[in-house]
Amino acid sequence: MDGGISGGQDVLKALALGARGCLIGRAFLYGLAARGESGVALALEIIRGEFVASMALTGHTDARNLGRQCLVGADPR
Repeated sequence: MDGGISGGQDVLKALALGARGCLIGRAFLYGLAARGESGVALALEIIRGEFVASMALTGHTDARNLGRQCLVGADPR
């Protein structure tokens, strides 16, 4: 998925809807502009932390097991 990814929750949603990966260009560029290489590392760390927390809140421990059922209001079909 390319576009619209700004945090870990967005990554979880994209994967749950069938994406096999996500590009995070905007977050990457914001980190780079703010602090250079260390800003990019921090942006990745923040997104990873948000993703792990979101996974925990849905009761999942493996991203390969995500599906539409973990999204609130998702159509169960």
